[in-house]
Amino acid sequence: VTLDALLARYLAQATHARDGSLKTERYRRDCAKRARYLVEWFGAQCEVAKLTPDRMQPYVRARRAGEVSGRPVRTRSVQCDLVFLKSVLHWATGVFDDGRPLLERNPLAGFSPPRERDPKRPLIDGAAVKALLGVAEIVSPQLPLLIVLMDTTGRRLSSVLGLRWDDFDFERGRIRWRAELDKTRRASEIPIPKAALAPLLALRRARAAIGASLVFPHPRRSRAGQPVTRHLASYWLTRAFELAGVPKPDGSLWHAFRRRWATTRKHLPLNDVAAAGGWHDLTTLLTCYQQPDEDT
Repeated sequence: VTLDALLARYLAQATHARDGSLKTERYRRDCAKRARYLVEWFGAQCEVAKLTPDRMQPYVRARRAGEVSGRPVRTRSVQCDLVFLKSVLHWATGVFDDGRPLLERNPLAGFSPPRERDPKRPLIDGAAVKALLGVAEIVSPQLPLLIVLMDTTGRRLSSVLGLRWDDFDFERGRIRWRAELDKTRRASEIPIPKAALAPLLALRRARAAIGASLVFPHPRRSRAGQPVTRHLASYWLTRAFELAGVPKPDGSLWHAFRRRWATTRKHLPLNDVAAAGGWHDLTTLLTCYQQPDEDT
């Protein structure tokens, strides 16, 4: 089996996760991009059975140096490429043609992709959030509520942008996070943060919004039912940093809100913080999001 043929088949057939949920369009685009990098380096006709661990280190060096994608990258990007490749090879051992697997064994089964030694995980402080809210309305009428929800729910940007008005039960004071909005495809329901309740109700009254209409419709694609994209939201926040005169966290943008949310709740029970913020792996919450600070 050649690398080009295997990757093409994987991208066409592996459209759902193991639990049966549909992979997001963004995730599938990322997979296609990584597949392109791997084919460019190893060659379309490379036999996948010969992708042994000793062939990975040259790819790691070249990818980091920018020889594969045209720009240098950090170790995290290389790690994602090789984790993707391992997943494809593992998938091939469970796909059968005429009773035989596409691949007898995964040649990278025992290989560990490189990990970032000093990852950038900045968080934003309360003073910066206040300054951003002071100029948010100038950038976009939708930005103030977006900042408030990101700061008070701790959820990922894609989850917040996908919210619809019927995800809010204002009588019971609850938010429903649909499975398709969650990275791990798990649904949950949590209380509406008190600081977000008034801005939400004010916007709903101003728009007379009900039902399945989007909370954050795209300014030019609302008729097509599309929410604000992460690229547009990132542009808004970058512009707000400039107007507020606040330095942008190095190596992060919206995700700095999620780290701030987790870190400011270190005094609360870990399971409660994980459930409210949408973490299903406590180790990830502890090692990647909650950070040491001088006060504690």
